[in-house]
Amino acid sequence: MAWLLVTAAGMLIFSLIEAWIAALIIYGKVAYLKKIFPATQNLVRSHVDYTIMTALLAIIYLSCLHLNIELPGAIIVILCVGAVYNPFGYLVKAVNPKAGQSETMIGRIAVCSGFLPATIGFAYSMCVIIKALALK
Repeated sequence: MAWLLVTAAGMLIFSLIEAWIAALIIYGKVAYLKKIFPATQNLVRSHVDYTIMTALLAIIYLSCLHLNIELPGAIIVILCVGAVYNPFGYLVKAVNPKAGQSETMIGRIAVCSGFLPATIGFAYSMCVIIKALALK
């Protein structure tokens, strides 16, 4: 279960770095950073999404701790991978705005399937938490 907090801490640090880079681009007008991140709005989206994922992992950890729930190891791995991967697309699009624009159905399915780990992990965790609350 501690991996949820380790992942959340790492993501929050990364999110803060993204926030500073975005601030330097938007307010500091640092040109070389703007060249690296031409789609700065996607960098901001990545920052916000990583911050949200941090909060969600912490909420799940604290809820499970409070309710004496031990999540299966596979779910913890899926949650951590999903939380890290979910906002990553925004970071990629901040560097390369045309990335991930697949014209094929298979390409679009492949991109969307990347969101499955977060969906499965968060949904499973919330169902277990709701069940534990219902039994209290």
